[in-house]
Amino acid sequence: MTKSEKWVVKAGSSLVSGNQDGINENFISQLASQIDFLKKNEQEVIIISSGAIAKGMSDLGFDNRPETLAKLQACAAVGQRGISDIYQRIFMDFGYTTGQVLITHDDIANRTRYLNAKNTVESLLELGVIPIVNENDCVATEEISFGDNDRLGAALAGLIRADKFIMLTDQDGILSDDPSTNIDAHLLERINLDDKKIDLSQQLTSSSGLLGRGGMRTKIEAAKTSLNSGAMTWVASGLEKDTLLKIYNKEEVGTQLFTDKSSLQSRKLWIASFGSVSGQIMLDSGACDALQAKGKSLLSVGIIEVMGTFNKGDLVSCLSPDGREVARGLTNFNNQEVDKIKGLNSDEIGDSLGYLSQEEVIHRNNLVLS
Repeated sequence: MTKSEKWVVKAGSSLVSGNQDGINENFISQLASQIDFLKKNEQEVIIISSGAIAKGMSDLGFDNRPETLAKLQACAAVGQRGISDIYQRIFMDFGYTTGQVLITHDDIANRTRYLNAKNTVESLLELGVIPIVNENDCVATEEISFGDNDRLGAALAGLIRADKFIMLTDQDGILSDDPSTNIDAHLLERINLDDKKIDLSQQLTSSSGLLGRGGMRTKIEAAKTSLNSGAMTWVASGLEKDTLLKIYNKEEVGTQLFTDKSSLQSRKLWIASFGSVSGQIMLDSGACDALQAKGKSLLSVGIIEVMGTFNKGDLVSCLSPDGREVARGLTNFNNQEVDKIKGLNSDEIGDSLGYLSQEEVIHRNNLVLS
């Protein structure tokens, strides 16, 4: 039996957009069917969905994509409502509730917003809700936007420590050349992004479609990000009805991108990307064992001492009673808060601080062992 894993599945504009009031409901229905299979096999799934602007364009009567930012944002505002309703209606037929999550690049770059977004998505998963994530196009500007949902999906894969990241497209995967100009173009089944001998210049100059903003270039760039966070990564056809099922069954499908680094190495690099350690937290032996031997989150009850000044979302070092570093992670609290709640049980944190908070000082998804 395959272990429970987190999947981030990105559906591109070419798949989600269609003639049914701007949305291809047939695609969403077959996607829901595949996700129903995954859910019944104890997999957790987050959908990154394009299509809000296309839906808004249809509802507002635009034949061509608007050229001004304000009108694009207006289309997104209208379309986000409509596309959310469609996902909920279709997934309700399979017995699931969906939740809309809108994210901008600034939410990922800002440490506090980063943890808030992560906690929201993970809470939805714990409640059995399927998150439908999209870039918040109605407020995003060129300076703060991801530019496409491939990059957003890759960022989210790191955010929730996803095991798998699949970019569904209208192509079989990443091809050797543009099939519209080269009839000999063929599918590249596996790409090692650490192999310096591979020439991806053709793919890196590909253009996006009419309604989308990303071509194969953004998919390759997104793959580098998702692989660096430890997620296995594919670019595959969303036109097939069993793409996700094949990946679940470990069958070859589309293009799998990979790296020479192990998942653990990738995760450590991703944590390291948050910069230098801002402070230290000393743990008792029980907490050290929970982190190292049991893969648990760091709870307040196991904290002995707090050293240094740090804010929520900063990288902190976890020390054993003898001063040896056992782990590093991103804290849900600042140093003053941790000092107040050290030694307390999780259900006592709210009373001590006087407001609602997280149960974990550092969630296991944001922690790596030293």
